[in-house]
Amino acid sequence: MTDQDTIDANADKFDRLAKFSGMPLETANTHLLMKFLPSKGTEKAMAAVLKFVGVDQAGKPLRQHSFITLAGEPGRGKTHLALGIGWHWIGSHSKPVKYWQAERLLAAARREFDSPRKDDYGQPLPSVLETAERVPLLILDDLGAEKTTEWAEAKLDELIDYRYINRLPTVFTTNLAPAQLTGRIASRLKEGVTVTLEGPDYREVLARARDAGAAEPKVLKDNDKKRGGTL
Repeated sequence: MTDQDTIDANADKFDRLAKFSGMPLETANTHLLMKFLPSKGTEKAMAAVLKFVGVDQAGKPLRQHSFITLAGEPGRGKTHLALGIGWHWIGSHSKPVKYWQAERLLAAARREFDSPRKDDYGQPLPSVLETAERVPLLILDDLGAEKTTEWAEAKLDELIDYRYINRLPTVFTTNLAPAQLTGRIASRLKEGVTVTLEGPDYREVLARARDAGAAEPKVLKDNDKKRGGTL
C-alpha cells in the first residue's frame, strides 16, 4: 500500500465514523477543541476536557474517570466542548463515537419500540439504545431537558448504568445543576468529573473574537502539537 493509499483509507474511515457519529458534519471544522475560546468562567472546563482526551508519554489516558459532565446555563459553550471531544476521538483514536441529544435519543427509541428495525434479511438490528450503551464514546447532550416520564427515566438510567459499570467514556452536558437530575443518574455522574461553565454568553465571545479578528488561542495550538491529535 502506498502512502497515498494509506491517506485515502484513513480519510474514508474518518468519513464513515463522522457519518455514524450523528454529530453535525459542519462542526468538524467549527467545533474543534483548538477553536474553543476560553473566557473567564470556562478555564476549569477547558482544562478538564483536555485531561479527559489527553494521554501520557506511554499512551495511557490521563482521565481518572470515564464520565465527564459539562454543566451550566445555556450558551456557555458546553456543546462546543462536547463535540470537540467527539472530533478529537475520531481523529486521534479512529474509534466510533455517537452523539445524541437526550430527548432525540428517547424519541428514536420510542419509534423503534413501535416499529423495530430489521436488516435486509428480516433480522433485528441493534436498537439505538443498545448502540448508545456499547459505543466506545457516547456524547449525551442536554441531559435533563427531555420530557420526564417513568419510561424515559428508566431507559436513561439503564443506559447510564451500563456505561458506568463498564467504565465506557461518556460526555454529558446539562443546563441543570447536577443535583437537579434524577437520583440514580445524579449519583453516578457525581463520581465522575463535573465542571460548571460560567461567564458571558459564548456566542457573544465568538462574535467579539470575529470582530477583533482574533487568532486561535496559542495554548490550544501547543496542546494540539504535543498530543499529536485533532483537537
